[in-house]
Amino acid sequence: MRLEDWAGAVAGPTYLEENLQIPRSTLHRWQKRNQVIALRRGLGRHVFPLAQFVDGRPVAGIPEVFALAKQPRLAWSWLVRPSPYLEGSVPINLLRRDLVEDVVIAARRSFYLNIGRTRESSLGAPGRTLFQQPAP
Repeated sequence: MRLEDWAGAVAGPTYLEENLQIPRSTLHRWQKRNQVIALRRGLGRHVFPLAQFVDGRPVAGIPEVFALAKQPRLAWSWLVRPSPYLEGSVPINLLRRDLVEDVVIAARRSFYLNIGRTRESSLGAPGRTLFQQPAP
């Protein structure tokens, strides 16, 4: 599957510098601080999903989601798919509307539930999940 098929439109540093006026040094600094998601394409080249930028800046909330996901592909995959914890909304679209708190709460629920364990089962006994399912 091509990267664009699941990640959406992506671009390299040259495109971002020429079209969004984001200097490579700034992009590199944002990447090191996990303020943007960089996806590896091919042999070491990184591309950046365009949906994470508004007015030449990364949307707020990316670092929090990245910290929970721990991997760029997992973080971006979660950000571009409808979330049951956001009433089916796509998290990156909500971040673009400054609904950071809602997205971070949903990310916590999603990533903790996706560990595949329950509190009690991790101790060897069957039981409830760490979080309740979202209210209808």
